[in-house]
Amino acid sequence: MTTAKTAGLLAAVILTGGLTGCAMFNKGTLNYTRTTTIGKELIDLKDAREKGALTDDEYKKVKKDILEGGPIKAEPTAVTK
Repeated sequence: MTTAKTAGLLAAVILTGGLTGCAMFNKGTLNYTRTTTIGKELIDLKDAREKGALTDDEYKKVKKDILEGGPIKAEPTAVTK
């Protein structure tokens, strides 16, 4: 193998290894910023419950999360027909 081919192969291996492993060192913090008012979120939540998009239990949990001011932690539920 020639020196140029060896250098090219080595560069390709380093580049590939660097691209595939870069996510494992990406340690950051997720910041949550509310972009709507709590009142608007509660109105939208009530509308969703009235239209049948949420069960009463889901409504209560999400409403509690909204009133606490943090991100909403609703778990999706299976739809049965």
